[in-house]
Amino acid sequence: MNGRPPRGFTLVEMIVVIAVIAILVAVAIRPLLRARKSSEESAALQVLRSLRSGEVRHKTRHDLYGDLNSLKASGDSPLGENETERASGYTFTSASGEDVYTIVAMPPRTDMTTFTLVESGTIYPTDP
Repeated sequence: MNGRPPRGFTLVEMIVVIAVIAILVAVAIRPLLRARKSSEESAALQVLRSLRSGEVRHKTRHDLYGDLNSLKASGDSPLGENETERASGYTFTSASGEDVYTIVAMPPRTDMTTFTLVESGTIYPTDP
């Protein structure tokens, strides 16, 4: 040899580094996915709270509850019927009458919670 120390990494060292990185990714991915799911569900709940306020305003002005399209037309909702809210990915549907309404927030994935808002203002979760 020429007397210089070897430069660079050996194949074994590279394999060890790749294995350590793979282990770290495997450990970190589950909490990240749980945090994403939780944030999407929180965003959907916030939209439902906003829609609850919109229903109250609509009832005050028109003496009846409205579906999402009528709420959107009157400026009480950012969403219409079967529209998907961007931050949460949830799709919202509704049914309404003079003294009753139901708004359902349907999740984008099957492992997430479905939420139902009723005229009493209660939000009911339905776990997958």
